[in-house]
Amino acid sequence: MLHAVGHGREAEAIATFQQGTYRPEPVEHKAFIQMLIDIKAYDLASAVALTVYSQNKRSLDNIISAARAELYCQRPDNAIQIASDGAAALGPNPHLHFIVGLAMMSVGSLDKAGSVIQAALQMQEVPIGFAYLGEVLRLMGRIDEATACHERCFKAGCIDAEAYLLAGNTYYDAGHIGKAISHYEKAVLTKRHYIDAHDTLNKALWEHGEHTNFLKSFDVAIKKLPSLLDLRLRQVYFRILAGKLDDAAKQLEDCLSAFGPNARIYAELAGVKKQLDKNFDALPLYAKAYELNAKDVGMLKAYGRTLIGAEQYGRAAEILTECKAIGDFDQECLAFLAAANTHVNAGAAERVNDYDELVQIFELDPPAGHNTLADFNAALLRALQPHHLSEAAPIDQTLVLGTQTHGMLFNKADAEIKQLETQLRGCIAQYIQHLQKVGPNEIKDRISESFDFSGAWSVQLSDGGYHRDHVHSAGWISSVYYVEVPADLDEGAHEGWLKFGDAHFDPKNTGPHRFVKPVPGRLVLFPSYMLHGTVPIEAGKRRTTVAFDVVPH
Repeated sequence: MLHAVGHGREAEAIATFQQGTYRPEPVEHKAFIQMLIDIKAYDLASAVALTVYSQNKRSLDNIISAARAELYCQRPDNAIQIASDGAAALGPNPHLHFIVGLAMMSVGSLDKAGSVIQAALQMQEVPIGFAYLGEVLRLMGRIDEATACHERCFKAGCIDAEAYLLAGNTYYDAGHIGKAISHYEKAVLTKRHYIDAHDTLNKALWEHGEHTNFLKSFDVAIKKLPSLLDLRLRQVYFRILAGKLDDAAKQLEDCLSAFGPNARIYAELAGVKKQLDKNFDALPLYAKAYELNAKDVGMLKAYGRTLIGAEQYGRAAEILTECKAIGDFDQECLAFLAAANTHVNAGAAERVNDYDELVQIFELDPPAGHNTLADFNAALLRALQPHHLSEAAPIDQTLVLGTQTHGMLFNKADAEIKQLETQLRGCIAQYIQHLQKVGPNEIKDRISESFDFSGAWSVQLSDGGYHRDHVHSAGWISSVYYVEVPADLDEGAHEGWLKFGDAHFDPKNTGPHRFVKPVPGRLVLFPSYMLHGTVPIEAGKRRTTVAFDVVPH
C-alpha cells in the first residue's frame, strides 16, 4: 500500500487497504494519516482514518485523525460530527474544538470559528491553537492580532510545520515578505514531504523575483525522499508554469524510468511534449494514461481538450462526458464538453453557452457616504492598493503582466471593500433569480437558499497585461467589477475588453462570441464554466478590477 501511494497510485492503495489485512498500529496510525494528508493523498487518509475510527470510537487519536481527514476531503460537516461525537463520548477536549473551529473556518464562518478556537484555548493553552486562531484573525483582516497569536505560539515552544506555514501567511499579508518566506522555508525543513508548504514557498519566491531559490526546496526534499512521486510531479507542475518545459520533460522521463508506467506521468508528459512541439501527437500517451486510470478527472480533461485540438470531436465528447459523470461540478470539464459539443451536438453547446442570457451586466449605485460612484471607486482603489504586494503575476494564475492580491479580499478590514461586498450581494441575488428562469441545468440545479464567496481578489493589469482564456474551477458564478479603467482604450480593437467563448485550443474555433466593454462601476456576472479572457491593454496603461467566485451555500 505504501509503495502504491508513494508511486502515485492512490486508488490502488485504497483498494489494497480495503481488501487487505494491514492496519496501522495505534502508536503509528496518527502520524501515518497525517503524512498522507501532507502529501495530499486525502482519499486514502480518509479511508484509513475512518476504518481505524470505526474500530475504536473512544480513542482520541482516532477521532482527531478521522475528523482531520474528512476536513481535508472538504467534508466539514462530517468533520464536525465526528469531533462532536467524540466530545460527547470523552468530554470536552481542546483538540476536538480545534477541529470544529477549522471546519467552520473552511466554510467562511470566521466569527464562529474564532469563538470555538478561543474556547478551546481557555480549556488548555495548546500552542498550535494560537496558530489556528492567528489564521482566523488573518482571514478577518486583523493582522496585528494574528501576528501576536503566532508569536505566542512559537514562544510556547511550537515547532509544528503547519504553524510555520500559517505564520508565514500572516507575515505575507502584513507586507513582511522576507519574514514570510523564512517561515515557509522552516515549514518545508520541518516536513520535507509537506506539499502545501512547498507550493506556498515557491509561489512567493516567484512573485517576488527570488528565482535563484525557486524550486530548490523540491530538490532537497526529493533527494531525501526519492520514492515519493508526488513531490516530483509537483516540481514538474511548477517547471511547466515557469516555462521550463525541457526540464519538465526530462524529469517526467526520469519518473517513468524510476516508477514505471503511470497514468499521471503519461498525461503530464503528453502535455509537455505538445507544448514543446505543436506537431507532436500526444494522443497515444493520453491513451496509455486512460488505460491505466480512466477515473482521473485531470487526465480526462487534458485528454478531451487534446482530442478537440486534433478535431476528434466525437471522441472528445465521449471522454468529457465520462469526466462529467465523475466530477459533475467540474467547471473545466463543462467548458471543454461544450467546446466539443459545438461540433457534435450544437444544441447542447448553445444551451450552456448562451452568452446573451447568461452574461449579465449590472451598473452599481454609490454606497452610502459617497456622492458618486466615481468617488467610491477612487476610495476603493486607495483601499486596494496596499494589498497588491507582489512584484509579478502569480505563477499559477491566468494573469499575464500585472499583480493580484492574496487571500480572501472580502475578509480585509477596509471599509470600502466591505461596502463593495454589500453592493455585490444584491446584484448576485438578482442574477440568481435570472438563472432560475433561463439557466441551464448545469448551473440551475445547484441553486440553493443562499450563497457565499469561495474566493475574492483584486487584479491590476499593466504594461500590456491581460488574462489568458480560462474558467474558474472553484466557482459556480464568476465575475469582474471594474474599479479603474484607462480612459484611452482602443474600442475598435476591444483593448482591455472582457471576451467570451474564445476556445483557442479548437482549430475550428470561431470565437470570441461576446465582448463586454470595461466601464468603471460595471459588474459582469457569468457562469464559472464559461471560457473568458481579456484582450491585452497597451503598455503604460493600468486597469484595476475586483473579481470573485460564488458558490451555493
